[in-house]
Amino acid sequence: MERDLELLRDVRRLLTAEGFDLAEDGKEGLFLRAGPSGLWLRWRPRELLRSVGQLHGDDASRTEFARIQAALHTAVTALLRAADYEVTEQDEGWLLVTRPPAS
Repeated sequence: MERDLELLRDVRRLLTAEGFDLAEDGKEGLFLRAGPSGLWLRWRPRELLRSVGQLHGDDASRTEFARIQAALHTAVTALLRAADYEVTEQDEGWLLVTRPPAS
């Protein structure tokens, strides 16, 4: 459990140092959840998609969401891998972040 929380703290520190917003108090940003298999990470939109949906309708907002999420996940994956974390894509838009196996 302590190792899970340490991973969460380390990744939070890295992401915020690089300018990524974290989803806290219902805000838009990257949502982090510690689990037994690693750290689960996903972008959680709020105000941005509401305004896109109002302007372009539901299909446009889903397309825009997918594009934004893909871009953010690409950037986050590159950053975390450069810091020696392992990142794998999971179902429903989640990324699973783990530490590399000890050598």
